[in-house]
Parts: sequence; structure tokens; C-alpha cells
Amino acid sequence: MQNIGDIQAENTESSLENFSSPIEEFRSSSSSKIHSILIKWQTSENPNEFAKENNLLYKENKIGVYIYLESAESLSKIPKEITISAFDEKIIAAFVSSEQLDKLEELDFIERVTPPDLARTPPIPQVKIPESQTTGENQYDYLLWLVIGGIVIITVGIFKKRKKLKD
Repeated sequence: MQNIGDIQAENTESSLENFSSPIEEFRSSSSSKIHSILIKWQTSENPNEFAKENNLLYKENKIGVYIYLESAESLSKIPKEITISAFDEKIIAAFVSSEQLDKLEELDFIERVTPPDLARTPPIPQVKIPESQTTGENQYDYLLWLVIGGIVIITVGIFKKRKKLKD
């Protein structure tokens, strides 16, 4: 892809709620050009929060998408109001609003619209460390003090021995 500097990710294991209206069910069928996660973003109550939860690229009320064209010549037919980030032959990386997503569905030279899939990652697990647990750093501090104490005891012993030998 040309001119693209962002890495986008999609969480394929997210749980989605309130997906029961007849329009949504129709559009999420296999005949739709729009990927189901984009349809769910479009119909969510809070699109910004939905995008965050599902690792979708989202800015200024627009979602990052890949638009797959039937031919490279179709690039000139893309509506001017769509912000194109990058393109490569028959694939366009762009930011589209919910309304623009509907327009893309109607265009016959568009094969499909999907979220960018450069990387797919599962959610990162959150681990809590109990406060009573000793960390590795504290264990090394204890060992360091033990070594310093040993050196001090040996040094004091050597000085006492030398003092006895002089007397």
C-alpha cells in the first residue's frame, strides 16, 4: 500500500449486543458488500466506543476501511467526499462516515468493504500483581545487603587480626 503509516487491528472475538433489527440482519447476510463488523459499528449507539472495543481505526466520526474495486480504473469513480489515505491497484484505504458506507454499498464497481486487516490481535489480558508479593528487585536488594554485610565483617576481622599481631 502506498502512503499508509498506521497499523490497524481487528478484534475478531468481541461480544456484540443489540444486533436484532431486521435491517441489520439483512445487511449482515453474505450478500452484503459491507463487512459485518462495519455494519455493527454503523448501527451501534456509541460508534467511537465500539471502534475502541473492537480495535478499529476511528477518527472524526469516520472509520478506517479497505475498499476493494472490480478494476483499478474504478478509482476515478469513487465519490470525492471520501477521504482516501492510500491505494494500490484495486484496493483503497480510506476513512468513511456511516452515510458514505451506505453509498459504497450501492456502487456496482465496488466488490466489498472491510476493516483494514494488517494485524489481528486478541485482547491483551490484564494481570494484577498482589501488593504482598515480593518482586525480583527486592530479592536482589536483600542479597546485595547480605554481601555488603559479609564484606564489612571480613574487613573488621582482618583489622582486628593485624592489630593483635602489632601488639
